[in-house]
Amino acid sequence: MLRLFANLITILALNFLLIVSNAGPSFGQECPDPAKVSNALAQQKPPSKRYDRALPSYRDKSGRYNLALVGDSLVELWQPWIKDSFPTRPVMNLAVAGDTTQNALYRLDGLNLPDFHPADVVVLIGTNNLGVKTAPCAVAAGVVAVVSKVRALWPGAHIYALSIPPRGKRYAFYEDVRIPANHLVASSLAEMPGVTFAQMNDDMLRCGKPSDKECSNYKPDHLHFNEGAYKLITSFLAAAGLQL
Repeated sequence: MLRLFANLITILALNFLLIVSNAGPSFGQECPDPAKVSNALAQQKPPSKRYDRALPSYRDKSGRYNLALVGDSLVELWQPWIKDSFPTRPVMNLAVAGDTTQNALYRLDGLNLPDFHPADVVVLIGTNNLGVKTAPCAVAAGVVAVVSKVRALWPGAHIYALSIPPRGKRYAFYEDVRIPANHLVASSLAEMPGVTFAQMNDDMLRCGKPSDKECSNYKPDHLHFNEGAYKLITSFLAAAGLQL
């Protein structure tokens, strides 16, 4: 199993280097070696209170769960509607608000759930890595690293990796980073067995094209979701093949 995972990581690294080299000079200059990009390295961050409370119960009853969610606040705040979204699935929500890809890697590194063997894992991470000085390939390298870590933890699970959704002013925060990062993630994950990249419909999430008009799918901060967005995300996952 370790040899298989090592070979998989090598293939992904070579594939990602090929993607970056073909993406234009700026990618090659900013990310000469995606494997060394800081976004793909674990970084410690305290967990949320919900996570701290939930983890012991998850560990004690891990055999009853067959679906895991990994991500940041966009996933952690899904909790009130989890049963509506996945009516037939016992869901383990392992997301923590504020997590970057680095923080998610740290949390997965320390996860102690030896009896947990999910059939499916949903990953939504990367929005907290967006920034004016962040290269798209750096964001993508972090997302791919998280998915790779999930694959190593649960080799029998099918992984559904969701695209980074729109956010911010006019629901168009750093689109020059977010959109190409999603494209790079999609291209890289296409080579990973048992992984489905689910590109969410940006315009459906933000109620149309980028605009100053408020969208009911989002909270007033233009970052976090209301129930309507989670219903859409659930439909995107179902269309990608996830059993609800």
